[in-house]
Amino acid sequence: MKPRPDLSVVIVTHNGRDLALATIASAKAATGDLEAEWLVSDAGSQDGTPEAIEAAHPDVLVLRGPNRGFAAGNNAALRVASGRYVLLLNPDTEVARGTFEELVRALDERPDVGIASVVQQWPDGRLQPSIRHVPTVRRQLADALGLHRLGRKGGEVVTDPEAYARETAADWLVGAFLIARHEAMDDVGLMDDRFFLYSEEKDWCVRFKAAGWDVRHLPVMAITHHAGGFARPMMVAQLTYAKLQYFEKHHGRAAAGALRLSLGLHHALRLLAFGVLRRQPPAEVGGGEQLAGVRPDPRTRVEGERLGLRVCFTGYVPQLGATPREPSATEPAVAGR
Repeated sequence: MKPRPDLSVVIVTHNGRDLALATIASAKAATGDLEAEWLVSDAGSQDGTPEAIEAAHPDVLVLRGPNRGFAAGNNAALRVASGRYVLLLNPDTEVARGTFEELVRALDERPDVGIASVVQQWPDGRLQPSIRHVPTVRRQLADALGLHRLGRKGGEVVTDPEAYARETAADWLVGAFLIARHEAMDDVGLMDDRFFLYSEEKDWCVRFKAAGWDVRHLPVMAITHHAGGFARPMMVAQLTYAKLQYFEKHHGRAAAGALRLSLGLHHALRLLAFGVLRRQPPAEVGGGEQLAGVRPDPRTRVEGERLGLRVCFTGYVPQLGATPREPSATEPAVAGR
C-alpha cells in the first residue's frame, strides 16, 4: 500500500497563470523531505492556467470545474486529498524554504490543534495581520469607526505584533494559508460552499472550535502574500454580503439585521471620507477577511462603498465570476481572496 502523504497542498485558481506557477514553484521548494501531494482546483480559467500548470508540473493533479467560489473550489480538492494534513494555499503567495517541514513538525507535537496558520507578510516585509477575533456587532462597529487603529483591541483584526511572534489562540484565521489536520477535517466537514467568497474560513474555523479543536497561529517562517482584495469595487460588496451571510447562519436574522446597520454606517462614513471630503483611501483596510496591500484609486473605493451600501439596504447580491478575465498583480487572481 502506498504510504499516506504528510501533506496535501490545495490551490484554487481562476486565471492568474503566472502568479499560480510562481506559487507552486515556491511551495515545492518549501516541502523539503516531506511527502506531499499537489492538487489544483481550477475554477473556469480562460487564460490557459490549468494547461500551463500541467505542462510545468506533471505531478500536480489539476481538477477542472466552473467558478462556483473559493469554498467550492477548495472542497473539490479536499474530497480527494489524502495527506495527514491539508494545506489551503492562495495562488498569490510565496512560501519560505523549510516552512512546511517546520509546520508539520509543530503540528505533530500538538495533536489538539485542528487548524492553524503562520506569519504572513506583505511583499515589502511588513506584517500582514491574519489573526481575527470572533465577529460581533460591537467589533464591526469599532472597525467601522476606525477604533482598531487607535489601539490593540476593539475590532475584529488582531494588530498586536506580539501576537504574531508567539503561538496565539485565534477565533479564526485568514484563509490565504490554512493548514488543517485531516482527522479534524473529517470530524468537522468541508467548507460551506454557500459562501462564494469571504467568511468561508471564518465559518470553518468557528466550526473547528465548536467541535473541540484548537485554532492556532503558529510563529513559523513567514509567507509573502501578494494580496489586493479591494482593488475592485465588487470585492467590497462581496465582503459585506459574506459577513451578513455568516451572521445570519450563526446568530440569526435579528443579529444580521443589527450588523446590517453597523456595516451600513461603515460604508457611509467611508463614502463621506473618500467621496465628499476627498480623503485618500488608506493602503490597508482592517476589519475583514482581506487587507488590501495597495492604495486603491479613490473613485474605485467610492464605487465600492456605494455597492456596500446597496448590499446593506437594498438586498443587492454581488455577482462575482460572471465575466472571468485576467486579473492584474494587485487583484485577487482566483475565485478566492
